[in-house]
Amino acid sequence: MTEEERRRNISRMDQQMNARFGRAVTHKITIVIRGDKGTGKTALAKILGGEWFCEEYKPSQPNQNEQVTVSWAAGPGEDVELTLKVVNDAERKKEGGGGGEGLKIAHEERSKLSSNSKRKEDEKRMKEDAKLYEGCEGVIVMVNPAKEWTFSYAKDCLPGIPSGLEVLVVANFRDMAEQWVTQRLAMQQVIASQGSNLHYCEACLANMYGMPAVEAFLSITLQARKMLAAHGEISTLDGAIDASVQSMKERAKGQDYDAHILALNEQA
Repeated sequence: MTEEERRRNISRMDQQMNARFGRAVTHKITIVIRGDKGTGKTALAKILGGEWFCEEYKPSQPNQNEQVTVSWAAGPGEDVELTLKVVNDAERKKEGGGGGEGLKIAHEERSKLSSNSKRKEDEKRMKEDAKLYEGCEGVIVMVNPAKEWTFSYAKDCLPGIPSGLEVLVVANFRDMAEQWVTQRLAMQQVIASQGSNLHYCEACLANMYGMPAVEAFLSITLQARKMLAAHGEISTLDGAIDASVQSMKERAKGQDYDAHILALNEQA
């Protein structure tokens, strides 16, 4: 039996043992959960972590991120160590409000200040976001369509998410759809314009509506990770094949049958 045949037999036996005894391959997936205040970020993380929905609302503390790690059986022979990172940003000021003359600023000056301030804020946010997404495979952005500014928050987040990541926008509070200010079509149009790796679903965490869609999204991130790993393996194999081809050419070019026979006779 050659070394190659022995290696193949071992690999075949290993696959058979895997199938027979269900030895699982463990993948590590990290999902970042974002959204404005009161959209259900922490509740979603806890439900995915195996907890029941809590009717009592307890606001998360601004700038204090949370993390939940849970084991997830993605399929036969595939376990996932799922890490959910909940990002709690500082509360942002909402536009609109008082209209007193004493609070007004000249239009041109206000526009100039607003433009400069927005540019600086955008640059700062992009740097902060880049750190948030390091090492993650997907992003879930929570929205409460009854509060228009939560979708504005989502739209601000989307451009800063790296293009290679899968993204799910969850319109929460489906049970209160009659109060929605931001309509389904408007959200879907924005998401559709961002690319094929952005997805949309509706949910009501209080009664688990929409959770199958969220779990399907987690499966998408797993498959995307596996595909990325497969591409890396293919690239490595391509390099190995190229090196083997070059080695074969060099050895074939230097072949000398007479010298080979002479060496055999000397060994005899």
